[in-house]
Amino acid sequence: MDYDITKYDRPSVAADIVVFTLRRSDSESYRHLSKPVLSVLLVRRTEEPFKGMPALPGGFCCREETIEETAFRKLKEKTGVDSPPISLLCNLSRLGRDPRGWIISCCYWTVIEYTRAATDKNAQWYEVSLKEEGGRHTLVLTDDSGREYVSEVMMNNPNELYNQSAEAEIPENGLAFDHAEMIVSALLKLRSSLEKPYAAFRLLPERFTLTELQQVYEAILDRKLIMSNFRRKIAPYVEETGAIEGGAGHRPSKLFTRKDVSGQE
Repeated sequence: MDYDITKYDRPSVAADIVVFTLRRSDSESYRHLSKPVLSVLLVRRTEEPFKGMPALPGGFCCREETIEETAFRKLKEKTGVDSPPISLLCNLSRLGRDPRGWIISCCYWTVIEYTRAATDKNAQWYEVSLKEEGGRHTLVLTDDSGREYVSEVMMNNPNELYNQSAEAEIPENGLAFDHAEMIVSALLKLRSSLEKPYAAFRLLPERFTLTELQQVYEAILDRKLIMSNFRRKIAPYVEETGAIEGGAGHRPSKLFTRKDVSGQE
């Protein structure tokens, strides 16, 4: 065999994971459900490059594992969550995206029910806000202390973000590497997926009210929805359980569950 692998440059390969959840405030009012907040998991880096800055959970792929296995391993280390459904978001390979050298990142995204337990002490949930104007997306992530991390992402000109990431200095209130673009891409993908509610179901318990389901949509889309229109759209995907919510200070609502539509997800 004439092929000699040592004659070719070989990049390092990493897996990064965008993990979304919905959080509610610790105290709920007597008559109103607390507003759920869309959040993303970030880990504060403990080493260079970008030491001290928030970054997505992830790491380098080991020789004996697949990239998907790397993603699951890092997610388990950071959150304690074991093998949730994940979807491939993108592969990022442009030169300069990582100051350490030629590193290809396979980025995945997922949604999980909220868990306070983070195995990594440096992991924290950050509230997500995203505004778009003229192709420019402004991503604002807020930690529990109220500190904001702001990134401007041009989705129609991704080289702009990569050039910024390759420079020595990133704003103090920015994110490490090109992880802001990954989060924006994942959030846009999550929003578009809500044409059908399967991702939304993963953010709810097995039984839920239609108000809770609508709140999930509103938190992800960051806008209010007309109740009648929403319930008409969602009707083919849910069914009544025959039960009502217990312990409610307001008028109790019917509880629903996802309808079994095998093969349609």
